Amino acid sequence: MHHKFHEKPLSLHINQIAMDIAVKKLELLDWIMHLEDTAMFKKLLEMKESTKEYTHDNNIVGYTVLGEPLNIEQYNAKIDKGIKDIEEGRYISQDDLLNEIENW
Repeated sequence: MHHKFHEKPLSLHINQIAMDIAVKKLELLDWIMHLEDTAMFKKLLEMKESTKEYTHDNNIVGYTVLGEPLNIEQYNAKIDKGIKDIEEGRYISQDDLLNEIENW
């Protein structure tokens, strides 16, 4: 069964997500710059140090929906597979999915 894709192109969604993350990072940076609670600042430093070794040593750049870590190669492979699936029609539109759910 071939389904039409009615949504924005995937690249626009990815760009929006990247922009949203960039905005959140700037908001977090601003919050940290104005943080006056030294205990909270120390906790942030401890969190940074505890995650630094894990993420840098393993080159973790993201996580699956199940929480499994992904390195850059795995992350890019998942993106490439998703794009290929869309290009080859292996997806279902939201409308078709909702219609299918009604028949369960």
